[in-house]
Amino acid sequence: MTRRTTLTLTEREERTLATLGDRKGAEWVLFESIAAHLGYSLTPEASEATVIRVLMSIGAQVLIDEALEQGYAELAAIWPEVHDEDEAREFRRRREAEHARGGAE
Repeated sequence: MTRRTTLTLTEREERTLATLGDRKGAEWVLFESIAAHLGYSLTPEASEATVIRVLMSIGAQVLIDEALEQGYAELAAIWPEVHDEDEAREFRRRREAEHARGGAE
């Protein structure tokens, strides 16, 4: 699905775009690298709309990564409460025994 929307930029957002206007600067090189990591192919001729779309994608990925990190931290905090070491040891023992008998890995 494609849709067109009007976007009013603040002065801060205009400055961000202006920073990326120097297509040979350090910011652009880093931007290209991050974009490539997310599957975008940018060229120095990329339109402003493309730059904005990639910036949105980078921002969304940062949110996803941060949410995962928070989730991992929360899990680590409660791990001792929910982890049953005896059960885990028994599971490993059964898996190793099955593997030794030539069963599924």
